[in-house]
Amino acid sequence: MTTMKRGFILGIMGLLLLILPGTGWTQESPDEGTQAVITLLKEQNSKLSSELRRIQREIAALRTDLGKPGFKDVMAGIGYIFGLFGVAAYVASRRKE
Repeated sequence: MTTMKRGFILGIMGLLLLILPGTGWTQESPDEGTQAVITLLKEQNSKLSSELRRIQREIAALRTDLGKPGFKDVMAGIGYIFGLFGVAAYVASRRKE
């Protein structure tokens, strides 16, 4: 019952919106103050776009740098290899005894 009431009310509201004249929907020509605001917003938009492009280039450069192994990674790999050889030498020495 409440859905019927709600549907009925929404239908009447829709009809009223269609019947009402569209005088409030007409667009007036912008005055000088509005034009100044629009030009200021366009300038700020272009500045912001250039800054965002610069930041995106920096992020891309950082990602390529992070993809390369650093000094720490190389030393860790060498330590890992020495550790494996140490374990192999220990096992080999225990077998001889």
